Parts: sequence; structure tokens; C-alpha cells
Amino acid sequence: MYSTFHGLEVGKRAILSQQTALTVTGHNIANANTKGYTRQEAVLSATTPLSSPGIQNGTLPMQLGTGVEVSEFRRIREGFLDKQYQSVQQQAGYWDAKSGSLSALESIFDDLSDGGLDGSIQRFWQSLQELAKRPDDLSVRVVAAASGKEVADRLNQIHSDIGMIETSIADQLSSKAGEINSTAEEIADLNLKIAQVVAGGNQPNDLLDRRDMLLDKLSRLVDIKTSQGEYGQVNVTIDTSQLINGGSVDKSFGFDKLTKTATMGGAPVTLKGGEVQGLLETYGNTSNGTTTVTIPELKEKLDALAMAIAKGINDIHSSSDAKSLEYFDSSTPPEPILFFVDKIDSTKPPSSAGSIIINPLLIESPAKLAAAKDNIGDGSKALEMSEALQGQDKIEFGETTVSFSVFYKIIIGKLGTEIQAAKNSGDNANAMVQQVENQRQSVSGVSIDEELTNMVRFQQAYNAAARYVSAVNEMLNVLINGMK
Repeated sequence: MYSTFHGLEVGKRAILSQQTALTVTGHNIANANTKGYTRQEAVLSATTPLSSPGIQNGTLPMQLGTGVEVSEFRRIREGFLDKQYQSVQQQAGYWDAKSGSLSALESIFDDLSDGGLDGSIQRFWQSLQELAKRPDDLSVRVVAAASGKEVADRLNQIHSDIGMIETSIADQLSSKAGEINSTAEEIADLNLKIAQVVAGGNQPNDLLDRRDMLLDKLSRLVDIKTSQGEYGQVNVTIDTSQLINGGSVDKSFGFDKLTKTATMGGAPVTLKGGEVQGLLETYGNTSNGTTTVTIPELKEKLDALAMAIAKGINDIHSSSDAKSLEYFDSSTPPEPILFFVDKIDSTKPPSSAGSIIINPLLIESPAKLAAAKDNIGDGSKALEMSEALQGQDKIEFGETTVSFSVFYKIIIGKLGTEIQAAKNSGDNANAMVQQVENQRQSVSGVSIDEELTNMVRFQQAYNAAARYVSAVNEMLNVLINGMK
């Protein structure tokens, strides 16, 4: 049996429900440009009806409606698109990090200008050619020694720059490991808050938005897998190790410089995407079977080139029949000396590109440069050294041997090819990210036109409900006051 004031209750519920729906619409409009915000909808449902016997049906009850209520603040979100977005984010992060780190390596070679190593080798070759023509000219000897020093200095600089980039990548990896852990802590904290709200029977829509943004951020850094936990919580795993379990971070993410691997709780993990994996591969992690250019590989090839150049020149310059100007000017001919030596011990040949220098004795006294073989005007040894720089079959590459210049160009060429491939793959991955994001926005994003339409709809419903309450009030006024 319903009361005399039943109509007022129905009207009140209508007013409050339409007002709440209008407030949700205003919340959507206010956050139309808020990054990560998910559109919400006030779901209106009819309230439980009352049973009422009537004249026409005897004692059989009928149901009389009691109005409307907001049963749910629905968050318009598609979980499938979120997982797809995180998947393509991992690939985009991987390729962007890889192309960025490889591009940094390419820039140190500076091979498109005369300042590159190839230009230095060419100038050294030209100076030896000129020395072969005028072996008794001291000024030509000074130029030859300076050109040799330029080659050594350039090798030193490239070796040093590679080391600086290696250190920079290691710092980035450590920083990103810290970023992953701090993001995981935030997600775990949000899990706790979300669980509390859900357990209380409410909907933590804005907290869920914040957590989804953090998961998107995490997915670009490292490949993750998510699963739903209790009370709206989310669990996150990397490889087979759990990073987030409800409201706690189970194992911290780390980076081991010695093994060049990512770790979880100190144990190595295998990554398949994300910025961390892109940086790790350039840093030297080849556990996934990648054939990309790595810093250790570049160092190894640069060292091989430096030592091959040093050996090729030293074998000729320090041979028993190599003669300097001092040989012809002195009654006690000096022993031949090495052209390129190690910066630690100048009596020994260099051990790497970072240790190669020209023999300091040649800089102090260019007359010690052994350009001749038979007489003071003979430049045959200088000619042999120039041919050693440009000749074929000087350094091994795979199953064949090539010249120093060709070997160096192969190194640069492979690096350039890897960079272009990474950039192309990165462009494709980022295009996919944008495509999936557009799909997400078409579902979850706020449409101002749609919200304005809803605003008018709820406003009119509110006005109608208010008019209904006024009509019921007039009826009750007649009933109560008209019976006096």
C-alpha cells in the first residue's frame, strides 16, 4: 500500500537522479582535456516497485513504480584495447630506445665529414705518399708524423666516446629501473585504495584512471603482463617473476652492469620489449639471440682496426732495413723504432684503440721517421707504409680479408643499416600506438557534443520532475487545505 505522499517521493527521486546524472555530465566536460580520463556514465534504474491491491483485481497485488535511482557510475572502458595498447607500447618503446642509442653511437664516428676516422686515414696516406717523394724534406716528415698522430688521436677519441655512451646507457638503465620500481610502488598503493573503495560497495573510477595511466607508462619501459586480483586490484608480472601482487611490490626490478642483464629480486629475467630491452641490447645483452650492433662489438672491431693499422705500419717502420735520416747522419746507426706504440709503455705496440699513440720520439724528432731503405733520397719505406694503409688483404672480416678503409666502412655501414631499420620499425610501432589510442579515445574519450546533448536531456528531465513535484504539491494542498 502506498502512502498519500508517494508522489512526492517519486518526484524527489527523479529530481535527485537527474541532478546526479547532470553532475556526472559536468564531470566529463570538466575533464574533456584531462590526460588518461575515462568517460563516466550515470546509469539510471527504476527503483523497487510497491505491491498494491486494487478494486479491479480483488486482493491480487499489483506493482506501483516508486521512481528512479542512480544504480552505477559506469566507467566506459574497453579492457581489450588497454592490453593491445600496452602491447604496442612495449614495441614502440623498444625500437625508440634502440634507434636512439644506436644514433648516439653513429654520431661519434662523424664519417660524413673530413673530421672522421676515414678522413684521417686518407690524410695519413697522402702524407706518406708525399714523404715517399721527398724523404729528405724535414717539413714533409713533420706533416707525416702529425697525420699519424691524428689517426691515433681519432681512434682514441672514438674509443673514449663509445665509453662515454656506454656509461650513459648504464646510467639510463639504472634510472629506468628506479622509475619502474617507483611506478610499481604507486600502482601497489592505488591497488590498496581501490580495494578499500570496492569493498565498501563504491566505484573508484578516478583511481582506476590513475592506475591505468601508470600501467601504460610501465608498459613502455618494460614488457609486462597484467591479471585481475581481488576487489579490483591488478597484478603485474615481468617474464615469470611477479612485480606487483595486490598492494605490495614482490620483487624489485634492477640492472646488473657486469652481466648486462635485467634482474628481478637479483635473479636475471628475459625481456621481450620496452625501452629497457632496447637499451640493454645496445649495451651488450644478446641473450635473445639478437644480431644487432652492440657496444662491446664496436669496441672489439675498433680495437682490431687500431691494432691492425699499428701492426701494418710498425712491421714496415721497424724492419731491419728501414732507415731514418739519423741513420745516414750518424756514425752509429740507431735501431729502428715502432711508429705506433702503447700510451702506457712506449716500447710496446698498442693493445687497443684507446691506448694507441704515435711514438713520442717521432713527434720530438721527425728525423727518426724511417722512410728510406737504401739511401737518403730513397722513400721506398714510406711508400710501403702508404700501400699498407690502402692495400687489400690487411684485416680479417668474417671469412675474408679487406683493407683498413673497407673494414671501417663496413662497421659504419652496418651501424647505419641497423639505425634505419630501428627507425622504420619505431615509426610503424608508434603509428600502431596512435591507432590503438584513437580507438581507445573513441570508446573512453569525452565527446563535448555528446555531453552537451546529455546535459540538455538531463536538464529537461530535471525540469519536468520539478514540475511534477509542483503538480503533486498542488493536489495535496487541495486535499489537505480544501477539507476545512
